[in-house]
Amino acid sequence: MTLDTGGVTRRIGVLGGTFDPVHYGHIGIAEAVRSELDLAEVLFVVAADQWLRESPPVAGATARLAMVELAVANTRGFEVSDVDIVRGGPTYTFDTLAGLREQLGEAVELFLIVGADSAMSMDRWKRAETIVSLARVVVVGRPGLAFDGRSLAKTHPARGAVYVEGPMADVSATSIRDLVRADKSIAGLVPGEVADYIESNGIYR
Repeated sequence: MTLDTGGVTRRIGVLGGTFDPVHYGHIGIAEAVRSELDLAEVLFVVAADQWLRESPPVAGATARLAMVELAVANTRGFEVSDVDIVRGGPTYTFDTLAGLREQLGEAVELFLIVGADSAMSMDRWKRAETIVSLARVVVVGRPGLAFDGRSLAKTHPARGAVYVEGPMADVSATSIRDLVRADKSIAGLVPGEVADYIESNGIYR
């Protein structure tokens, strides 16, 4: 799917999260969206904190940022942003997008990448109306989650959301942390460089 640029020079996906740790599920989502929408790049935006989370990230922001940088270092079209970490405090999506807009300028169209489950709760997000004025919403289907893309259009018609089928890999950061604590292999779940970083720095133990 190639969207009309309308004179916009670059289309950039925004994939935010705690990435605690980053894993192949995240990377697969970024690859699927970049390919489907023909984006120039996808920015992995590492959160300092997230207001909707019941508990804070396990690994510190510096470690999570380092792991994402390692994970995408050799992938063309993937970049990492520390805009939320530099700003500090709770991470609100509208702040993230406003910060990126300021950095990147107006000749860029932003695509906010969210999971289908998160998309259905966007009305709870702070200043949701500002979010949709700053970026197109890209809803990514997730394994095991029944989602009809038409339902989002009915609930949030002004958002002009784009639906992309996500990868089938069902990986969670929680399960990876549990495996590390149990001294079990996480090979195949995270890039090798990330696994080495976790091991050498004793993260999640």
